[in-house]
Amino acid sequence: MYEYQYIEIDTGGGFWFNNAEGSHRDVIDHEARDGWRYVGYVPLTFTGNGGIKSMDLIFERESKE
Repeated sequence: MYEYQYIEIDTGGGFWFNNAEGSHRDVIDHEARDGWRYVGYVPLTFTGNGGIKSMDLIFERESKE
């Protein structure tokens, strides 16, 4: 059995926005140190030009139960 954790991050979402220095890498590294494995993302909000403005990063780990 697995448990899941969802962490919302803001990407900025602009058409010309460069998220190369975004916080997503720090979040993924931090959660990995706590035993969580990154498994994917779900877009939450979009800009008017179709860019992803925010998303949930999804993590899983084996349940302790």
